[in-house]
Amino acid sequence: MSDQQPRFREVSARVDFPALDARVLSFWKEHRIFEKSLEGRDDAPVYVFYEGPPTANGRPARIT
Repeated sequence: MSDQQPRFREVSARVDFPALDARVLSFWKEHRIFEKSLEGRDDAPVYVFYEGPPTANGRPARIT
């Protein structure tokens, strides 16, 4: 048997996802996380990220 402490705290299986979402959103707003992610990108090239393969709705449109 090891004397090591557990690496992670135990997590409850009962999660209030709407409350968790509200806390995360509040943190992002309070700390201006989205705005900070855009700072310094005014002259940067456009970056487009497509998640996953094309769907039944067709191919992703190219943004120019």
